[in-house]
Amino acid sequence: MVWIDTGTIFFDTDGKMYPCPLVTPMTFSKEELYDISLTDFNNESEFIDDDCFNNCYIFPICRNCYGDNYLVNKTFKSRNKSACRIQKLIALFSADLYAKRIVNNIKSPDENILYNTIEAIKKIKELYFPLFSDFFK
Repeated sequence: MVWIDTGTIFFDTDGKMYPCPLVTPMTFSKEELYDISLTDFNNESEFIDDDCFNNCYIFPICRNCYGDNYLVNKTFKSRNKSACRIQKLIALFSADLYAKRIVNNIKSPDENILYNTIEAIKKIKELYFPLFSDFFK
């Protein structure tokens, strides 16, 4: 089952259950809440943005709010991409920080993990540094 939040169920003051604190009558109209109630929360494909899944290297670690997706796009499936640029910058700085930690302490419990980590750092830098290179001149 897909949970919009962390698996916690939320209730309003009348005891009505909602899938997250954003998906409530304070945010959505009755019609929108009805449409949301028709969602098959057991169908994970209703929540995976195919474009992000297929084209974004940091998709597995990217922050996501399904309620926000629905608020902006009227679907859980299409992510609100307004935070993409900042997420890529966070990934770039996180990769840089991790690279510095590796350089300062090259010991790794597993050489394969170390190799894969270094390759991921290189890939993040290759993909995202050009987006922000003007800021590093």
